[in-house]
Order: sequence, then C-alpha cells, then structure tokens
Amino acid sequence: MAARPKLVCGEDELMEMQEKFRSGGITNSISSKVIKAPHKTNASIPGNESIFAKRREMVEKIKENTFHFQLPKVQVLKDVVEKCETVEIKVPEKKRENHFPEVFQRMKSMKASGSGSIFAQQLRKAKMMRDEVAELPSVILPSCLNQCSEIAKAVLGETEANKIHQENVQKLSSMTDKDILREQQQLLQTLDPKLIALLKNKKKYTSSSNQILVETPTVTEISKETEDEPEIGEIHEMKNSKWLHMNHMEKEKVRWMASLPPLKEIPGESFQARFDFQGRLLEANVDLPVTIALHHHGEEPERAGYSINELMLLSRSSKMQQRVLALNTLANILENTRLGIYDSCFEAPLIPVLLDNRFLMLVRFCLDDSAPSVVAAALVALSRLLSSPFDETCLERCFIWHLGEKQPNLCSRIQMDSTDQEQEAEMKDYEMSRVDVIKVCLRMDIPLRIRYIFEEIRPEAPAVIAAIEILTRMARHSSAVAQSIVDCPRLMDAIFQFFLPKDVTSLCTSQEQDRVNNVYGLPVRQVLRLARVIASWNAELATRLVVKYALLESIKIYVAIDTVQLNLPTQEALLLVLDSYYTWRTLLRQGVGIESFLEFYPVWFPQLQSYQSSISMDSGYSNSSNARFSHHLGSSLLLLMEALLSACCTSGCCAGSCLGDHKHLHIKQVGGLREAVEICVAKWTWQLRKITDPIPDSAGSLLATGIHLLATFYTHWIDPQAPSLLDKLCSSHILPLLHSEPMQELAKLLIQHSNLSSTLQSCSRFPESLPSVCATAMGGELVPIMASSNPFPLFTSIFRLLRIWKDKSASAQVVDLRIPNSCFDYLVNLTGPLSSLSGNWFTRYELQFLHEFLMICAEWGAFTPEQSRLAHQVALTAITSLGPGAEVIAVDWILHLIFQKDFILRGFDLDTSLEQLHLNETLLSITLNGLSHVGNFYSDQLLPEESRKHSRTVLTLEHRQILPTDWIYLPLVLLYQRDLEKPLEGNTNIVETALFSLRAVYVLLFLQPTWFFHVQPTEHYARLACTFLAGNDIFLDKTINDYMWPILRKLARQHLDFSRPVSGVDDFIDLYERLIDQFEAVSYGNPLFAAFLLLPLQQHQPVRFRLKLWCEHPNALRILTLNDQQMLHSLDHWKEPTETNEVLLIKYAASIRSGTITSQRNPVLFEIATHHITHYVERNPHALDKLNL
Repeated sequence: MAARPKLVCGEDELMEMQEKFRSGGITNSISSKVIKAPHKTNASIPGNESIFAKRREMVEKIKENTFHFQLPKVQVLKDVVEKCETVEIKVPEKKRENHFPEVFQRMKSMKASGSGSIFAQQLRKAKMMRDEVAELPSVILPSCLNQCSEIAKAVLGETEANKIHQENVQKLSSMTDKDILREQQQLLQTLDPKLIALLKNKKKYTSSSNQILVETPTVTEISKETEDEPEIGEIHEMKNSKWLHMNHMEKEKVRWMASLPPLKEIPGESFQARFDFQGRLLEANVDLPVTIALHHHGEEPERAGYSINELMLLSRSSKMQQRVLALNTLANILENTRLGIYDSCFEAPLIPVLLDNRFLMLVRFCLDDSAPSVVAAALVALSRLLSSPFDETCLERCFIWHLGEKQPNLCSRIQMDSTDQEQEAEMKDYEMSRVDVIKVCLRMDIPLRIRYIFEEIRPEAPAVIAAIEILTRMARHSSAVAQSIVDCPRLMDAIFQFFLPKDVTSLCTSQEQDRVNNVYGLPVRQVLRLARVIASWNAELATRLVVKYALLESIKIYVAIDTVQLNLPTQEALLLVLDSYYTWRTLLRQGVGIESFLEFYPVWFPQLQSYQSSISMDSGYSNSSNARFSHHLGSSLLLLMEALLSACCTSGCCAGSCLGDHKHLHIKQVGGLREAVEICVAKWTWQLRKITDPIPDSAGSLLATGIHLLATFYTHWIDPQAPSLLDKLCSSHILPLLHSEPMQELAKLLIQHSNLSSTLQSCSRFPESLPSVCATAMGGELVPIMASSNPFPLFTSIFRLLRIWKDKSASAQVVDLRIPNSCFDYLVNLTGPLSSLSGNWFTRYELQFLHEFLMICAEWGAFTPEQSRLAHQVALTAITSLGPGAEVIAVDWILHLIFQKDFILRGFDLDTSLEQLHLNETLLSITLNGLSHVGNFYSDQLLPEESRKHSRTVLTLEHRQILPTDWIYLPLVLLYQRDLEKPLEGNTNIVETALFSLRAVYVLLFLQPTWFFHVQPTEHYARLACTFLAGNDIFLDKTINDYMWPILRKLARQHLDFSRPVSGVDDFIDLYERLIDQFEAVSYGNPLFAAFLLLPLQQHQPVRFRLKLWCEHPNALRILTLNDQQMLHSLDHWKEPTETNEVLLIKYAASIRSGTITSQRNPVLFEIATHHITHYVERNPHALDKLNL
C-alpha cells in the first residue's frame, strides 16, 4: 500500500516516494477487489457502446488527426522578404505523464434545453467538431512561441529556414546595438499604427480541443519580454527540476525571478528611508546582494530594505512569519532611534511620526494575535516605543552614587486645560496619544493584556522582560498609574509568583546555564526594578508591596544565596544581587523594612569587615569584572546602611545612646559600624594616594560611598569624642588624599565630564506626550556625566565631609585647604551661556558637586577676589538648572552666595565700581547692608519651607526646573498675578515685596551685568512693568523711585527690540495698552511712569506703539508732562530716523493744533512732534494741506 507523506519526512524521502510513484513501483493494496465482467461488443449495432466509451474513442481520434495552420503573407521593409510556404509537420504524440485519465469537464456556457441535457449537447458538439477537423492537414507549432527560428522551420522547411537564419545572424552581427535599435524604431514608424495596435491587442482564444491561434509578437514586445524574463539558465534548471509540474514555465509566475532594475540616481538630498532587519538605515544607492532578502516587489524594487510604511503594512500580513519579521524590525528601528543614531537623518523625529500614524494601535492589535511569536514580537516593539533599555541602565548606574535612588517622574509635558479635560473621555485613542501616550496604554488595558499573556501564553524570556519594561515605564508616569498597576487583578500576583520565586531549592542547580529562554520559576531582576519604581512614589505603595507580596522575603533570599548556585547566567545572577540592594535601599528611604535590615545586620557586618582585607582600590583598574562587581556591591552595601541612618536620624539626636529621635535607632544596633567603615576609608585613601594610573571609576565610587556614610553618621552623632575622631579622620586621610597627585589628575576630568559646560545639544527626538530622561544627547552621544571615570562622586563626598568637619570642629578653622586648580578652571567654563544639557536629569549629580564646592570655598575663604566674583556669577547661572529635590541647594546659594554681603565684598572692589558706574554710594551701601533680608525674602517667596521638607522625603521627582531664568523678577510677577485675581489696595506688604525685588535687581544689575542681560532687555521691561500694574500707588513710593530711576536708565541704554516676542507675554501691544490705561487712571503724570511709557516710542521701535498712544489715548498725552532732564536716554532716539507714517504725522499736527500737547505743559512730546512735522514738510512741500497747518 502506498504510504502518504508525513510531516517528519525529509526532502530525500519525498523524492524517493515520487520516483517510485512515477515508475509504477508503488502498488495499491486494498482489501476488496472489483472484478470487471466481460461484455460483448458489436460495432454494427449503433448505440451499443456506452457514452464514456464513445467519448474515449472520440478523444483518441482527435489526437490522431493533424492540424493545419496557415500564416498570412507579411511583407517586411527593405530587402528582407519573409516567404510563406505551407509544410505539413507531423506532431509526435505527447506522452502522458499523468497515470489517470483526463477528466471530462462540461462547458459552462451551455444551458439545459428541450434538445437534451447539457451532457448530451456537449457530446453532440464534440462529434461535430471531430468530423470538421478530420479533413484538415496537421501541423504542430513549437512549444516556445518566442523562438522565431523554430517557427520558420515549421513554415518554410528546415533548409530554407537555416539559410534565412544564417543571413539574419550575419546581418545582425555586423550591426551595433544602436543600429539595431534604430532599425527597430524605423520599422515601427513605417508600419501602420492600427496594425501595431491590432497585433498588441489581439486576443488569444483556444477552443476546447481543436483550435490553436498563434500571435506573432513585435520586435519591441519580444525585447521587452526578454528583459523581464529570468535568465535562460534559471529557466533550464527549472525545467529539468526533479520536482513535479515544473516542466511548463508560466511567465507571469516567474517574472519575479528576473534581474533587478538598475539603481536610479535619486535627485536632491531627501529620499525614502529604508532599513535592514537589524533596524539600520541603508544608504540611498547601496548595492546589496539579493541573497540577504532585503529586495522585494514594493515601491523602488531596485533598492534594498524596507520603508516604515511597508513594515507597518507587513505587520498586518496574513503570514505569521511576515508579521513577526516586521515587528522585530520596527523594534530594532525604535531602539536605534532612542539611542540617538537617527537624530539628524530624518526631516521629522521618527517616534512622533509613528504615533501620529497610529503605530500604538497597530501594536495593540498584534498583542491580541493568536500566534505566540507575534505577541512576543509585539511586546518587544511596544517596549522599544515606550522606553529605552539604555536609559534604564544609566538610571541603575546612579544607584552607586549618593542620592542615586531618586527616580524621574516621566508624565506628559502637555498640560490640558479644563475644556480638554472635560472632553478627554470622548477623545479617540490616536487623538489621546498626542497628549499622553501612557494614558492611552491604560485605556487599552495593557496591564490586563500583559497579565493574560503571562498566565496563558507564557512567552519566552525576551517577551517577559519586554512586558516588565512596559509596566516599569508606565509606573514612571504618575502615582495614579502605579496604583492602577498594583490594583490590576492578579497582575502583581502573577509577576511575583512566576518571576520572584521564594523556593530556594528550585533556584539552585548544579549546572550553570549561559542562556535561559524560559524564565518561569526563576528570579527576573527587571521585576525588582518595577517594584522599586512603584515603591518610590509613596510609603503606602511600598508597604503594600512588602506586606501583600512579601517583597522583602524575596530580597533576603537573593542577597543571602550564593550566586554560583543560582540557575541563572553569571552576569544575571550578580546583577540580581545588586538590584536586590537597590530595591531594599528604596524601601528604607520610604521608612519600610528597617526592622528587617536590623535583623539582617549580623549578616551585613561580617561582609563589611571582609572588605577591610579583600578589597583594594587598584583591583578595579585591571578591567576585571569580578573586581568591578565587588566595588559596586560594596558601594550598594554602604549606601544601604547610609539610607538606614538617614531614615532614622532625620532630626536631633539622643545624647550618645541614640542616633536620632525619628525611629530611635539605638547605637548598639549598629555597633562597630563607624569603626569598620573608618578602617576601610583609611585603607582605601592610602591606596589611592599611591596609585600612579588614573583612579578606577568603580574604586572611586566605593570610596565615595564610604565617605558619605561617615558624613551622615557624624552629622547626626552628638558625642564629646565625635570632634576629635573627625579631626583624626579628615587631617590624616581626607586632606592628604585631596592634596595628592591622583586627585590633581582626577580634577582635570571635571570639564570633560561636565554637562553644564558641554557643547552637546540636547535631543528632541521624543514627543512631549512621551518624555524620556535622555541619557544620550543629539547624535547618540552619551551625556558627559555618565561616561566612565566620572570624577564628581568622589569630590562631592570629600567636600561634604570637610564642610561637616568645619562645622563640628574648631581645629578645622586653621587648616590650609588647598583645592586643585583644575576645579577653578572648571568654574571658568560655567560662566558662559547655559548648556542645553543643563536641564538633563543626570545633571543633578554635577549640581551636587557644584553645591559642595561653592559652599566649602565660601565657608573656608578659599576663593581669591577674582575667584569669588567668578563663583558668584556661576551660582547665579547654575541656580536655574536646579530641579525638584534641590530646593535646599537653591536656598543655600541664595542665602550664602548670591545675597551674602561678605562674599560679595570679597569679590568686588566697590570703590572702583562706584566710580565706573556712577552709582549712589549711599544707596548701594544701604542695599548691601540689607542683603541678608533680601536673601531671606527670596528664599521664603520662591522656596517655602513646606516645599523644602517635601523635597527631602520624596523619591520620585518631576523633571523640570524649579526657578525660571528671570527668577529675580518672580516676586513682582506673583504680586501682579495676585492683583489681577483680587485688588491689593491697603495691603502693607505690597511695597515691601516690590522694594525687596528692586533691591535685588539693583545689586545684580550693577555688579553682574553680564549675567543680568543674558535675559533679553525687553523681557526686563515687561517684568518691571509689574511695578506699575500691581496696585495703584507702588510707583509713587519714594524708595521705589530711588531704585527704579537708575535701573531704567541702565536698561534704556541696552538694545531694546519690542518687535521680538517676549516670553510670558502673549501680545506685547496688549501689555502696553494696559500700561497706558493704568497711566491715565492713577499716575497723575508721574515722571517715572511717563519715562517708562516712552521707551517703546523710540523711532527704531515698531510704529504701532506710537500709533497706540498718539491716536487712541489723547488723555494720556495731556498728562505726559516729561521734560528733557527726566528722559531716560538722549532725546535723539525719539527724533531719528524721521517719521514717515502719514497717519501718525497728521495726528502730531492735530494734537498741536487742538492744544492736546503744548510746549509749556508737554515739552518732550511737543519737541518730538514738531521735529517730525518740520522734516516731513521739508521733504514734501505740498504736505501742508494734508496736515492742515
């Protein structure tokens, strides 16, 4: 019995079965046989045969008959004449390859009628056709119609055909390709166009079994078909193939095998982007072999690669493999995009374009696919759209730095007004994705879908990790989203059950695996990252993770277990331990897990003691992964203990026996901690001083964490012996390290690793609806502070401990503090304009260093006068780079640097300044003496105590700046806004607020003019306008006038340009009109207000301001009684160039003629008007009639 092919059969077995079948070697073995009984046949009796027998007989006779085909006479131009002869050629009987008889098919065009059934009608018609064909001579045509020589042999005979063929070959060989094409074109032009059209459109028709029509193609068509067809060798190989039914070539089906068209020159610089399967952008004219499968039959078939549109279309293919391929390619493209590789390649950023084209909806559809591989690919693509693994890696690296547990709040930057919020429920998903992508993911029930995938599909490791990354990025959005993830039914239960197991026996194995595809039942460290991102929002979420899901129990197991025994790759096992430390540290910052840590302290302490002997500073320089891991593990352990001290010692102390009154951590519970850490720090500082090579990055971080731990301990430890111990530590170890040669070399790297002085451009590849921490700058460059050999953590820890030493010990007052000169060179680079990376998330760690450096130099008097002036300017510049969580730093700079009299006097020679700037010595002295009150005022107004307390405890921080660039005017602006909401008449604090603000402006304007005018002068004008608009009589106060006059005179000498937009002001002409209305209502012609009002009326300013005052406010003109001595600038700025606007000139004349302005009452306005009228009349003698003068 013939066996059917099975799925497990190989190609050789299939070919063997085919050969046996074709040779008849396979016989059917059936259980029952049909025995055909013999029957009598009588040919003389009509109708005795069966219908099927008659049909077989008819078919055999038709095959034996010959066919006759006669070509029409065709005369070709010139001396070539095609002869027409009729030759009979016997057609050899074609051997039937199929062992089964041909199936009789009825003609669909027939219908049943009274003459018989359809079957009978077709048999009769076949008999008639057989009788007509029997008389015709037979001829057979060649099998390939485009072989003209075979056709000639069939028509003319072999001898004559060969002769003509030789003549044609000789003729063609003597002609060039250009001659052949020219003769071809001449032939086509000579023939009748109707004949050419007839030949092209001639239909082929085939009768059921007796008619064959051959169409002779033109030369153009033959050449075109030849170009499109595959090579002869490929066709020949296909015909001789061992596979069935490959002996007949179907041109349409093999046309795709033709040679690729040549690459075209792409005009211009822009072209459609195409990518390979790794997501790499291909060059426009790159020539790649077809064997890498990047050529296809879409647009531009000659170019390799797939466009974004083609990939999105392919992701909805009916073929599962194509969907997976498209999604994986899109995921690779998104990953490269997030790395910044394509920042300068596209006309518009790629991620916003994909979101606008509903890519998020497409991925969501793929998550519902029935194929697990498609679902896995969709998870990876969605993960690459929402987050970047590289950004997450950089955020994890910050955990080995002090305060590195702070997490960014990555909510949408687009603020919806009340109207949009009301319509949010009616917005469609693709519309909402332009506002907030994470909210759209919640609306799509992505957490529920991920839970279903975890429970039912159970994907492999890459898909599981991608799903966890999606949830992590969603949790970074807001506390509400993090709460919704925790509240999702069975989601966190499934995650903790499958990917954070607590069964120790199942985690261990005797064999180490290099790659783990199935992570179910194994610890996945990305889950710990998700847990700490959720816990960083508030203590409630942290407590819920610990209580409901026993997070701390899992962490304890992973910390205590030997990583060699884990059923994980070595690197993953080590990173799992580090992530366990990071997560525990986050919990401690929230006040959760303190008791568990103290219970585990007997395990920590021996490990810390082992660091005294087993870990050295130079071991990290050998690029040993084990040494770097040991350094990172030690940093994590020390910062974990530092977090415990910070959580328990937030305020005060209990004399000697207790470190703080918050959690009442008894000193016996951490016995020996200080001594052990001091021994480690002493050993490591001595080793670093002896290093001749650059200090290893991991070693510097380890020493920095140890110093930070001691700084926190000594900050909260009040004991009589504390100052002496601190003296010994700093004088014997910390200061010698600071003065050592390795630290001098390390200080030279400050500029290289600085974000604040970097020339790199901040990236703009992410939409505001999906922000990122941007670990890479424009062009894919890593932000400098995240590069290896970062010097900031070590210097920050040293300066912090030295400041505590100066505060705790009197002996520190006489110490000679020698700071490396490279640190002051670093300050010089910060005096210029702010870098675009100043608002980057990772810049906060550089700002911590800058804070400690500026404060220690100010407190120790380590600055020279020039360096003090430089530090003052740097503080003014860098304060606008501080983000949430740095409110304490901002307050320190305001109180002790920016508005600190002694620090200012140390850096500025006031006698020289008074002479050069023509300042009032009395006013400046009064202002400097009251600077401490100004500093307290700004710290209370801008950074209230409540916000400072909140910033100390919160772990997830908004990614923004806490102070604007024009923060010096912020109290005035807030005063004006409150006046708009509710009039401030009778409020005694109004004048005080304005006075403190103007004092600050006065000091900084004259002492730091370079910094002051980094803001456009027109913005200064707009902010100072609040002095006149807030309240009704602030500008009438004499003290206010004393400060406003010199400020406005200094401002008037700057290049004011009121044609440019002003930040914070929608339309400046509206602000100016409010000023005029206020002037008319309450000024009583106040000279200060009048002089301020005239600044936008200068001749080089837009004419619309002059038209606004002269044409629409005649009452303001009457009370504007300013004279020459009261002008802020030379009157020539209001005279030149001369006025050309006739409407304004006519209004000048009308105001003089009507007496609105007079030379006695309005001397300045009268002089301006007469000057322009006079020059206009001189240019246009006939203008007197227009002016009615």
